[in-house]
Amino acid sequence: MPKPIRIAPLVRVALLTAVVLATARCNWFHNSNNTSTSPSTTLTDTFSGLLNQNSFAIFTFSTAQSGTVAVTLTAVTPATSAPLNLGVGTPGASNTCTLTTSTSSAVAGAIAQITTSENAGSYCVKVYDTGSLSANSTVTVTVAHN
Repeated sequence: MPKPIRIAPLVRVALLTAVVLATARCNWFHNSNNTSTSPSTTLTDTFSGLLNQNSFAIFTFSTAQSGTVAVTLTAVTPATSAPLNLGVGTPGASNTCTLTTSTSSAVAGAIAQITTSENAGSYCVKVYDTGSLSANSTVTVTVAHN
């Protein structure tokens, strides 16, 4: 019967270390190919202001990262069922707002009337009346964004 081979303790430690390092390298390589994104945080800005008949109100906000922007005309006081114009765009000088997305049929409610994707940056919301209001009103707008 052949004699068993004896491995010196130092050689055993070296072999064990090599196996551990090889396993760690495989796990690192496997995990480095996985891409994950951390959950985004939705911020909500609420604005309220005066909307005179046949005029407009502009509110500005900023997004920290690219993502969805949802704009909701949540209230008009005094209440009206008449639609207003609502848009989102880029702010300019002298209280201007160049719209990139808009609707002419926004009626106050709880569901977003505009949903769009925007990059990180500064934006504006414009609510405007083209003859629907029977009196000067207060409008409330909610903007949900990343």
